[in-house]
Amino acid sequence: MNLGSGAHRARPAAAVLLAAVLAAALVILLAACSSGADAPGGAPAGHPAVSAPATAPAPGGLRGTTEVNGFLLPMRYTAVDGDTWEGIAAHFRMTPEILKSFNEAESVAAGEIIDLRGVDVPQLGASGRVTGQDGQGQLLYRASAGDTPAGIASRYGVPLYALRIANLNLLNGGEWIPPAGTTITIPNPPID
Repeated sequence: MNLGSGAHRARPAAAVLLAAVLAAALVILLAACSSGADAPGGAPAGHPAVSAPATAPAPGGLRGTTEVNGFLLPMRYTAVDGDTWEGIAAHFRMTPEILKSFNEAESVAAGEIIDLRGVDVPQLGASGRVTGQDGQGQLLYRASAGDTPAGIASRYGVPLYALRIANLNLLNGGEWIPPAGTTITIPNPPID
């Protein structure tokens, strides 16, 4: 009988040991998540880094850094020597005229922060394009067939409710599916 009861006691001991190891691992993990230590890239733990290296360099040799918002959409670009409006615009798939419309400088200088709010990032439900901005700095977007409010909001990093409020004139019985060719106002996206 003693043999059986000894084997029976080994199981609870192993379970207690396993529980202790898991509890210790959980405590360490939670402490790392809630500490004020900086995550790689200089962002506080638990918050996404807002500065990331630019994506693959364009043929023009774009080497600056691109800041992204919480939706990982490009918001600002820090220029380096040799950057031009044309090269930056080509890298971010927009025209130099649209890019310049969001920025006041005549030419690009090293260290200059370039506003990228007009960048077109392909997104399901948002295949239209930015055509400019209004007097308040809000983007003007020409809708394409199949565009949805959620797709547009996601593509440009704005809350859906803010997009709806900015376009109350387009609501039809509480529903809003923008017809192709409609100009939609996109409120200024948050810059983290």
